[in-house]
Amino acid sequence: MLILRRGHSGVRRAGRAIAPRLGLALLAALASWALPAEASAGASTKLVRYHGYALVVPARWPVYDLSADPRVCVRFDRHALYLGRPSAEQRCPAHAAGRTEAILLEPLTAHGAGAGGGAGGAVLPGAPGAGVAGGPGPPSAGGQGSLAQLLLPAHGLAVTATWSSSPQTVARALGVRSLASSPASARAAEAPPPARARAASAASVYTGLGFDACSAPSPGDMAAWSSSPYRAIGIYIGGTNMACSQPNLTAGWTSGETAAGWHLIPTYVGLQAPTNSCGCASIVPSQASAQGAAAASDAVTHAQALGLGPGSPIYDDMEAYQTGSPNTAAVLNFLSAWTAGLHAAGYTSGVYGNANSAISDMIAARGTGFQEPDDIWIADWNGEHTTSDPYVPSSDWSAHQRLHQYSGGANETHGGVTLNIDGDYLDGATVGATSIPDGTFVQVAGQPAVWLIAGGAPLYVSSWSPFGGPQPYTIISAQQFSSLNPYPANGTFLATSTRGVFRVVGGAPFGIRSWSLYGVVLPSITIDPWNILNISNPAAHLRTAPVDGTVVQGLPSHRFWVFYGGRREPSLPSTRAFSVDDATLAIFPLITCVVPNLRHLTVAQARAALNRAHCELGKTHRPRRAPAHRTLHVVGQSPRARSTHAANHRVAITLG
Repeated sequence: MLILRRGHSGVRRAGRAIAPRLGLALLAALASWALPAEASAGASTKLVRYHGYALVVPARWPVYDLSADPRVCVRFDRHALYLGRPSAEQRCPAHAAGRTEAILLEPLTAHGAGAGGGAGGAVLPGAPGAGVAGGPGPPSAGGQGSLAQLLLPAHGLAVTATWSSSPQTVARALGVRSLASSPASARAAEAPPPARARAASAASVYTGLGFDACSAPSPGDMAAWSSSPYRAIGIYIGGTNMACSQPNLTAGWTSGETAAGWHLIPTYVGLQAPTNSCGCASIVPSQASAQGAAAASDAVTHAQALGLGPGSPIYDDMEAYQTGSPNTAAVLNFLSAWTAGLHAAGYTSGVYGNANSAISDMIAARGTGFQEPDDIWIADWNGEHTTSDPYVPSSDWSAHQRLHQYSGGANETHGGVTLNIDGDYLDGATVGATSIPDGTFVQVAGQPAVWLIAGGAPLYVSSWSPFGGPQPYTIISAQQFSSLNPYPANGTFLATSTRGVFRVVGGAPFGIRSWSLYGVVLPSITIDPWNILNISNPAAHLRTAPVDGTVVQGLPSHRFWVFYGGRREPSLPSTRAFSVDDATLAIFPLITCVVPNLRHLTVAQARAALNRAHCELGKTHRPRRAPAHRTLHVVGQSPRARSTHAANHRVAITLG
């Protein structure tokens, strides 16, 4: 039963009213309060009772009885008191970020559903029979600390409390002197349940439509949306600025939905720019690198609890901000450490950001020592179902490394279920289906062809002879087949019955002369040699040349190369590079600068022509006195037209 009682200057009145239930210890704590900012002198408060427990909150806070209205979204970016268990059918906005002072009380039998993204922590001091078992640290402790989860065993309740600038508000409402403790306990309070599921496979590229929602939909809603055009979904797995509760998001949910053919986009809402658009907990510029590393570590912990193992991508959600000081440097230092931390743990790094803030800053930082993410998620609500964007050069993150959020906050109904979503078009890393391991033979129901799964992609089986005779195979649906990778994942080793060994990078197989290049024989998948001999056939699911932007490192030379249009040019060292045999690299021609004829072109036209020819504009000689009204044109160039040079060779021009 829920009882509300209002009163002015209500701290002492409320204290006397609840003293018989909470005991002298809590009465003493209540009597010693200084009024919080939300309830300054003269402001009203209200007394709330739930399951025999009483607390005092500011009168302005709405109180939601979740059993009476299960569609209420439990979100921690607004002042509120929630009573009951967050419903699997709650209806949340497409996106919310940040945390403020809010409290959720739920029965212990429901605790562990992940209302705040974590498991129980401390027993509330001051309650009858309660003992202190630790608590969360301040918000600056490694990017954690804006959430505490506490137990009230005497009342059969669990408490999730969040705050922004005033942890004292929720502490006083709960009868606790302080929510602050050590950074170690802060991490424990934010950590998800210790249960582990079978780890998902490495990142898989998905190309097509997807959506993201603030709270993961129920399995029933996901099943209803199987009739939608979407096959990918963004899920919020944790972070100090994650606003919505996640009653559905468990390891069982992730394994069930990937098995159903959904691709997942794990997203972590960490610290934001020092001055940000959402009023969220922010990066301390002097601690940006340490906080980015701590965020990566925390994100990995959350991912592992959901069964998302090494190789999976995790995208940091960096909300919009004004570029420049103090934001740009802090964000770049944070994100560079984020990527380094994920890579050290074996995960793929992603960053979500506005096209004109985080994305633009990362583009400007390329080649400056900034450790760039593997994939980017561009927020640009232009309605375009593509990953091209005017803010992002076509050569940046071009090897199936982009996601695009093209719309936001729209209601859509599929299968009779309405959700509020952001719309996405993907051509980048996701967590894909885990139900078809590499080496499995499959056949699509009703079709005669047999395929072998290698690196998450189906390779054609023209005959059983390379495998020593007929093998068992699994019948899969057309939907499952369409969710497989278009090409084997980068780094996949293939072997043929004719003793050929290959490594797939950018969709193309690179031959390997000897395992001595790698120092050891590495695991490989035996395939039908038909796929290598018929590489241009779509059934082979291989490419004759790597996708544009693919970076490789040659062995034994250790030189780095990047591919465009089936040709290669020297590249800066990159953590995205996969090692391949130098002998195979020699098959691919070098990109060269064939100098075009620039005479009679303007400077802008000359620059464009040089770029198309893989050359660069060098020194420009202008006449000392040129009429202001006349457009200058090229009257001379060096070197001469049609001469051939290394890629990016500089060409000087003389104007007249």
